[in-house]
Amino acid sequence: MKVFLSTSFLEALIQSDKKEILKENLFTGITSHIRYFSSAYSLHMLFLSLGSLSLEQKRMVLRNIEDLTDSIFSVSMDEIRSELLLVEGLGLEQVIALNQGMDEFYEFSKLEKPTHPLLKMRNFFGETK
Repeated sequence: MKVFLSTSFLEALIQSDKKEILKENLFTGITSHIRYFSSAYSLHMLFLSLGSLSLEQKRMVLRNIEDLTDSIFSVSMDEIRSELLLVEGLGLEQVIALNQGMDEFYEFSKLEKPTHPLLKMRNFFGETK
């Protein structure tokens, strides 16, 4: 299975009080042959949300994400156009995940977001296990 790690999930993995639970879920997934992916857009948004980090801290975060993921997708004009044209308002991360053939989308958000029937969403925000 191919899983897209969103900005909100990556941010929670780094600085949430649930980060140990999230890490455990990721490691369980790795042993279950789940492959993780993200995007350059997601990383850009992550660094913006984390605020002022030193260059070394940014390198460490990037290195860890690169180790965790099989690939970090670039953003194409087709994905930007698709995001603008989709009525559902999925957001660029979900459009990237759909275009790259992801099976599941991990996020960590209080907000209810629109979803696409071809992309299974898993929001870790409300999970206690």
